[in-house]
Parts: sequence; structure tokens; C-alpha cells
Amino acid sequence: MLAGSLLLPGTKGPVPAVVFVHGAGRQTREPYREVGEYFANQGIAALIYDKRGTGQSGGAYESYEPYENLINDALAAVGHLKQRHEISRSKIGIWGLSQGAHISAAAASRSRDINCVIAVGAEVADGMMFYYRDNLFRKYALSDTLRDVAEKAHLAQYSLPHNSPDGFGLSSFAPRSYPPPNKYMHPCWSRVNQPVLAMWGQLDQHIPVGESVAGLKNSLAKANNENWTIIILPRTNHDLKISETGELQSKSHGYAPGALQTMTDWVWIAIDQPSAIGKMKQDGVAPEAGILPGLARYERLRWYGNGTIQAALWILFLVNFSANTITGASWSVASLFRRQQSVALPACNRIEKLKRAICTLNILILVMFSITTLLVIDQLNPRCPAVLLWLPLMGTVSTLATVALLIVLARIRRDHGWTAARRLRLLLDVLCLILFVPFMYYWNLIGFHF
Repeated sequence: MLAGSLLLPGTKGPVPAVVFVHGAGRQTREPYREVGEYFANQGIAALIYDKRGTGQSGGAYESYEPYENLINDALAAVGHLKQRHEISRSKIGIWGLSQGAHISAAAASRSRDINCVIAVGAEVADGMMFYYRDNLFRKYALSDTLRDVAEKAHLAQYSLPHNSPDGFGLSSFAPRSYPPPNKYMHPCWSRVNQPVLAMWGQLDQHIPVGESVAGLKNSLAKANNENWTIIILPRTNHDLKISETGELQSKSHGYAPGALQTMTDWVWIAIDQPSAIGKMKQDGVAPEAGILPGLARYERLRWYGNGTIQAALWILFLVNFSANTITGASWSVASLFRRQQSVALPACNRIEKLKRAICTLNILILVMFSITTLLVIDQLNPRCPAVLLWLPLMGTVSTLATVALLIVLARIRRDHGWTAARRLRLLLDVLCLILFVPFMYYWNLIGFHF
């Protein structure tokens, strides 16, 4: 059950209406009340509601692809308006901000009851998170090395089978190619036939405006839809509010003058005189950010960075290094009680001690790196404590020691005292140590400082 507010104009008789769809995050109806009230004052009813799992709405919160439940929620809001006697059933539009623009496009592509679409800050191209994280890490003065870690963690997270709409498959390991924006086909926008008003802030640091403009034009061309108007407002951010820099999470100073009036005027034309809408009209420009080369760099090692492989490696390292650490600790404790050193492999006692010491160091690095990853992948407030910034220095020592240990283990003599179990254990240790070296390199853990 979704809870919302229907803001009605003071005029009598059935009136046109617009459904407002949220951006990403735990959003209630309140951030959209201001623009909704403006629409109502201009004679257009506005339906604002709490996203599922937030505010007074029931259900479980979700804000991630493939957005099916969120799309159905928007369609349910349209269906509710059709049942209201105050609303003109043939004059219903939909308005979406950021993620909500995607949801609005998907809803419009599935319903003839939606007469027009207003998209604010729509991402209609590849690379939105890459562009966003670049600006976010710059804001928090975090290094490109840490941003690279966050990008790889993002790739691993979203390539896990349960996050893939196609389920587990070999295609999730294969590198993808990114079409240029003027050839990009958005799966929802390329099926939208209704009139579209798309507005962006020129200083938007959430999404690459230039790429999104080109992607929207190409996608609507695929739908044979020429009834679109694109407006890029100067000195405004992702929400179309006035901003000096557009910096993420910075203070803004209200909607740009005329922005809301432009929306309501356009809605009246779209629902009363759709033929009067200017075809393929654009006001303002925004250069492309040029993010595609950066994305392609991560695709070359997509098979290795895949979440399934990385999770398997992490578990393998955790189990093996923990077993060696626990064994070493138990032998040390036992030797204290016996006042003599335990000997498992008489000829290789010092090598065994060295191996367990290096495994202890490796598992410490693994745990510290996992904490670092959880901190830097935060999409609102990425951070890295000063003590963790020196983790690559420890990783360099660990990697050099691991390589030296592998050389020593390769030269060990395997006399007749070696059992099959002992040989198998050594083989597993060597395998883990070999796999650990490229793992350290991939995650930027070989160096001096993050």
C-alpha cells in the first residue's frame, strides 16, 4: 500500500494531472511537494507519494535495477488518478527526476494512459556512476587510486549473479563495448512515443549531461518520436536548482527562474494542443564529458573483476590463510606449555614458520582491505582513515615476502616422509600464494600509499 498526497488546483471540474516519480534513495513525497504545489497552482493536479518502504508506504524499500516494482508503483499511481472524479482521465502526465526519469520512461512505454513525459536530470547514456564517482571523490579529496578501487568494487558488486537481470551466465564475464552516445539505444526511451520535455542543469555532476542529451536524441529517433523539447539550464545542478559550482551535496538556492513555469506551460500544450509542440527543439548546450575511454579500461579485465571470481578468491584466501594462522598460533601456544618447539616437518620447520607468518600478514591485509573497500564504495560519503592509506606499503612487503616464499617452497625436497595429505596441503598453499599476487596488483595493494 502506497501513501501519497493528491494536490488539487482550486478550479472546478476534471483537471489534468501529473504523477511525480522519485530519484534514487529513500525518498518520501516531501522533496516533491514544492514543485507539486506549483503545478497545482497552475491548474494541474499533482500526485506525490512515498517510495515503497519509506515514509507511510508499505513494502520493502528498493532503489536498484531492474526497477520493475518501482515502475509498477508509478503505473499504479496513474491508475489511481484515472479513478478520481477530479481528474481528466485523458490528460495524465508523468514527471521523473534522475532515476525517476528512467522509471517514468519505462512506465510511459507500457501505458497509453500517460500522455506526456517530463524528465529532469535523466541519465540516458553509459557511465553515469563512473562520472558521478569521479566528481564525488574529487569533492572528498580522495585519490584516483582509491577511486579505481571503488570502480572495481562496483563492477564486482553489480556483476554478481543475483544482481544480474539475466541471471548467471558466461556473458557476465565477457567484456562489453560501449556505443558512442549518438548510437546508444536506451531500452526504455527508445519505446517512448509520447511528447517529451527533458531538462538538465548545465553544472550537473551526477550524470554526464552531454552524453545523456545525445543518448536521448538517438533513443527517441529509434522510437520515431520527434515530439521532444530539450532544455539545458545554465548555472543549475542536477535538481535544476541554482548553484555556483554544481558540486555534489552542495547548497543550492531554489529552482532556476522560469524552470517550473516552463514545465507547466509545456504540459498544457502537450495535453491540449500536442500538434503545437515544437519538434526536436533544443535550448542550451552541454559538452560531452568523454567518459567512455575510462569505462573501456575496466572491461578489459571484466572476467577477472567479476563478482563471482572475486568472491571465490576472497573465500579461498580467507580459509587458507586463516587455517595457516590458526595452526601457527596453536603450535606456538603448545610450545609454551611443552617448553619446546613443535616440529611437523623436521627438515622444513623454519620454512613452515615463515609460511604461517606470511599467511597471518596476508589475512590481516585482506581484512583491512575489505574494510577499505566498504568505506570507499559508499555512494554518498566515501572515506578512508589515514591508517588505511598506508595499506599498499604493507601490501608491497607482503607481496615480496609471498614471492620469496614461493621460490623457497619450489626448492623444498620432498623426501619419503611426505604423505599424500601433506603434499596436497602444500599444493593448496602454493596455489593460494600464487593467486594472491595478481589479486594484490589488481586491487592496487602494491605501492606506497593510496
